[in-house]
Amino acid sequence: MSKNSNSLPIYKFKPFVFTVLKKNLDQSQLPLARSGHRVVCNNAYLFSYGGFNPRTNDAHGQRVSSVMRELWKYCFDLGEWKIISCKDVPQELASSSVTLSGNIIIIYGGTGVPFGAFCSNRMYLGNLANEYKEVGMKFEELQVSGDVPMPLYGQGVVMDGKYIYSIGGTSGHEYEMDVHRLDLSTRKWELLHKSQGKGQEPEPRYRHEVVFYNGGVYIFGGGRGGSTNIYYGFSKIHMFDVTTRQWQFLPAKQDHRVPRPGYPDNRSCHSCVQCPENPNFVYVCGGFNGIRAFRDVWRFDLDNLQWEKLTRCTMPQPVYFHSTAVTPSGRMCCYGGIVSNGGVLDGNGGRSNDITSAWIIIPKLKVICWEAMIYYFKDEMFESSDECLKKVGLPQEYYEQIIEARRPSNVVHS
Repeated sequence: MSKNSNSLPIYKFKPFVFTVLKKNLDQSQLPLARSGHRVVCNNAYLFSYGGFNPRTNDAHGQRVSSVMRELWKYCFDLGEWKIISCKDVPQELASSSVTLSGNIIIIYGGTGVPFGAFCSNRMYLGNLANEYKEVGMKFEELQVSGDVPMPLYGQGVVMDGKYIYSIGGTSGHEYEMDVHRLDLSTRKWELLHKSQGKGQEPEPRYRHEVVFYNGGVYIFGGGRGGSTNIYYGFSKIHMFDVTTRQWQFLPAKQDHRVPRPGYPDNRSCHSCVQCPENPNFVYVCGGFNGIRAFRDVWRFDLDNLQWEKLTRCTMPQPVYFHSTAVTPSGRMCCYGGIVSNGGVLDGNGGRSNDITSAWIIIPKLKVICWEAMIYYFKDEMFESSDECLKKVGLPQEYYEQIIEARRPSNVVHS
């Protein structure tokens, strides 16, 4: 395996710098641009579920459905998208929640078109390990009991161990802020807190983001539509204590290095991820406030409630209704969404199918070395025989990663 490395610029690892990841040259093999979808990822793949585009045509210019009832995966090493063969894909494909636990992808809530005409309180599980089996992957509804939440979309959902927490959301007409918890071991829902609109409770909302840390569920932003659009802020953070089952209102500290107010502008339809190595760090990026979209990235320290604007880590363009996930190694990936020129909305914002990526930690040296290997020798490695790859002496995990990545996709099932 050889290559004239002088033909490429020298590889440089650059943390906290956004890049647009490469994708298939064949446009017919790409997912359509979309918003309202959700993504999750592991170290090898980014998975994208659902999405919406009001003006969609396929590679041949033919009109297709505006709601994407599909599951795609993007291979970081290969730089290519593949659609996953699926059966029984849920009908609710916008503003759902998607969680990844090992090979199990979990879909909960969501709506279809027209938005709010129907919503979901169902949970579906799919085993990604079955993708290459003859029958393909199949989504199956999880049968649950207990205090099942009402059908909603735009809920704030987070997983901690065997528990899944669901907070708030909308039916398209009304907004909620009840707190429910599902015990996956018993498949039973429990109502932890019924919203009464008093005390330190957050106001009902949707498209907020939530994280779990040290026994508390923290809420970031969100909004309400209708005749009086409301977008919630970040100067104080709501935290639900799962032990006391009470809300707390925590005053956040400003970043005094930047112009006032020193914390993110009020917004909804943003994205939020939690750092895998340092879970006290939460990253908020993008979103909109009804007038303009954002491209800024902020970091919040859950230990000392301090905001910090990452001035050198700016998204390539303003975006909202996108979705963001972070790999276990610490690469934050933002996919799709509605993009706008100059951050000002003109009512005709186009959808994107770009993946923008930034490392939010310094990963292990082996990860950086593998990134350099892919940079210089990707073609050789993916075109080499299995035997040749073994002789190169690749670590087993990366050898298996290449073997799996170049497997052909099955025929897509509905």
